[in-house]
Amino acid sequence: MRILSLNGNGIRACLKKGLVRWWESTDADLLLFQEVRYDDAEALAGFFSGYWTSLHAAEKKGYSGVAVISKRPPKSVVHGIGDTRFDAEGRVIRVDFEGYSVFNVYFPSGASSPERQSYKLEFLMAFWAHILEVQRSIPHLLIGADWNMCHHPIDIHNPIRLDGVPGFTPEERAWLDGLHDAGWRDAFRLFSNQPDQYTWWSLQSRSRERNVGWRIDGFWLSPEAVPRATRCVHLPQAFLSDHCPVLLEWDLPTTFE
Repeated sequence: MRILSLNGNGIRACLKKGLVRWWESTDADLLLFQEVRYDDAEALAGFFSGYWTSLHAAEKKGYSGVAVISKRPPKSVVHGIGDTRFDAEGRVIRVDFEGYSVFNVYFPSGASSPERQSYKLEFLMAFWAHILEVQRSIPHLLIGADWNMCHHPIDIHNPIRLDGVPGFTPEERAWLDGLHDAGWRDAFRLFSNQPDQYTWWSLQSRSRERNVGWRIDGFWLSPEAVPRATRCVHLPQAFLSDHCPVLLEWDLPTTFE
């Protein structure tokens, strides 16, 4: 199974850059798209005619949102985590298949103000409680996301200067530590310990050209799902937005124990 995760910074801009053609060239089964900023589900389905699509848009037009494009329909789809504080911003979709589920999440940024950083930390706690609840009945969970935070110094350029800024605060890193301590794993780091591997670059100062970036996009897998990961890579050659897509290949068994 091949799953792509991408913050496209607006689906209309991505469509102009060849999103549909690129998606079809990857032969992926699922595309998890964050920061949709386009609340017309019918139009999304039209652009991806022949595929199953679902969009969870924010109540505020032109704001955050997430969408899933799939080659086959899931058993069920769940929008949000059951908390109106966060569901109003369209940040989470879960698609359930036989024996496993895939989350598509657009984590809050927190960079714009202290209030938004507090909101982000509240979201982290609520989302952790939610996935613990889901995990009880669906052990095989995969989360593809724009996490909007880096875990280790290796994941961010100039970690000393940026220590403590939103996206690299002790609280956020501790939350990711907790995920790891619970047996979850960062899929990319299962296969690569190399530095300077980023997924987002500022549009200023030729940051992408100079590879001055942050690794804030990717997949985390529940303990039961970890052994079936076979590959996870960045696709920086896809210039669809200021983020690059991340590809996860996951061995889909015919039965689950």
